[in-house]
Amino acid sequence: MRRVWQVAKRSVLSFYDDQGTHHAAALTYYALMSLFPTLLLAVSLLGLLGEYPATYNAILGHLRGVVPAATLAPLDAAVRAALKSKGTAAVGLGVAILTALYGATGYLEAARRALNVVFEASSGRSFARRKMIDIASTVVLMTLVLTTLVLMFAGGGLAREVLGGQAASLWRILRWPAAFVSALFAFSFIYYVTPDVQQRAVRWITPGALAGVALWLAASAAFSSYLANFHSFNVTYGSFAAAIILLVWLWLTNIALLLGAEINAEIERAKETAEGVPESQTLNLPSPP
Repeated sequence: MRRVWQVAKRSVLSFYDDQGTHHAAALTYYALMSLFPTLLLAVSLLGLLGEYPATYNAILGHLRGVVPAATLAPLDAAVRAALKSKGTAAVGLGVAILTALYGATGYLEAARRALNVVFEASSGRSFARRKMIDIASTVVLMTLVLTTLVLMFAGGGLAREVLGGQAASLWRILRWPAAFVSALFAFSFIYYVTPDVQQRAVRWITPGALAGVALWLAASAAFSSYLANFHSFNVTYGSFAAAIILLVWLWLTNIALLLGAEINAEIERAKETAEGVPESQTLNLPSPP
């Protein structure tokens, strides 16, 4: 227990020493650039599958349990307006793929800069190699997110049609643990792929990912409770309150992501110290091939 406390304490201190809040702000900018087209992509896919608007409304209903309602309002309005102006789901899908890829690759580049600071690494990859990794990683992450949405919100109907009512009832219980595991994979994937270090082994679920997802859920719940009981954002920002709330929630999300990375780095540092490596030389991880 003492070791856990030491790792947690060092992680928080390292987060502030590494200017984690500033890196989280940069990640928030790129997340905002990619959030709307990614949501538009998901809705366009649902339209092609004949699941819009019923499944889309179900997604919004479930997201309101995690994301502050004021955060979803501007996104919902923008997505509905975009789909209406595009005319067809197929056209919206094509536009969404291009814009989502552009925004998400920028997010991963910002994540690389932040995680290089966390792991005390310098960029050892060429520009072309970094972009290839960013594009491939973006496709993997978007596939993971979209698969999660399908399993959570369309999977129940599919299970009912293929396997019967009992399977659908079982899936209603299992879909939230599945979403939690999917978020763990997403966090661990970012931690493994983006920094310019060659880590010891591929670990799809890391302590930092567990802590990061738990912190994200706790921060989202606390922020939602704050908004429900206090109205300072509406008083201070007026008509801009919804946009500011979205930015703050994304910022909290990225803080949780970076804190999870700091935990992984401190665990690695503790392992090297236990192996006899001087503390001044810890985290001397090799560059990726």
